[in-house]
Amino acid sequence: MKKIVAILSVFFLPNFLKRIILRLLGHEIGRNVKIGFSLIHVDKLKLSEGSWIGHFNVLKNELLVLKKNSHIKHFNMIKGPFDLILESRARIANQNYITRAVHGVTYGESVFKLGENSNITSKHFIDLTKSVIMGSNTVLGGRDTQIWTHGYVHKETGDDRFRVDGEVKFGDNVYIGSRCLFNPGVTISNAISIGGGSVVSKDLINKGMYVNQSLRFLEQDFEMVKKRLVKVEGKSLIEEVYLKKNR
Repeated sequence: MKKIVAILSVFFLPNFLKRIILRLLGHEIGRNVKIGFSLIHVDKLKLSEGSWIGHFNVLKNELLVLKKNSHIKHFNMIKGPFDLILESRARIANQNYITRAVHGVTYGESVFKLGENSNITSKHFIDLTKSVIMGSNTVLGGRDTQIWTHGYVHKETGDDRFRVDGEVKFGDNVYIGSRCLFNPGVTISNAISIGGGSVVSKDLINKGMYVNQSLRFLEQDFEMVKKRLVKVEGKSLIEEVYLKKNR
């Protein structure tokens, strides 16, 4: 009932009444918070002063935190069992798809966090099988970038395979151009710019500009790959899963 009432208040009432009702329901709602015509279905809302949510978003998460003067614009699909945290002045623009599969496919906690004054522009895809953390003053620019926190390794013959999960982390003052692709478990350090169309499959440590590398061959053995990873045990998952840890 708490979630149903919250949804109805978001859809049909003026902002001052939305704030009152959501506070009565136990959510933390600051001054001058604005909520547009959006579907919001979360366990806990924490909306600080001056934050706002635009129109035609679907927000279905466990925890939604918008700190001072942060906002989510329009037509975003943000759903799954994860926490969404925007630090002050952080922004998500339009038509982004940010998602995580249900528990059983996934396990444990996952967080999508945007640091202070960081910005995601429009039409990007972010997979939150594991967490994605962005530092301060970081921009996911252009459009059509994909961030993946899981992938698969297949055996040479037959149908045997296992999944590899890994968090993706971005430091402060990072800029990412259009149509980049990030593989699981990579870390991007501070003060790095990444040119459009880049595929990032390893950590970037030294500050500066990076552009896409040419395609190269990597030797891969099914059992040797397993030995470099940590098997996820005791989580009632539907498939064999290994964890790739950040360095």
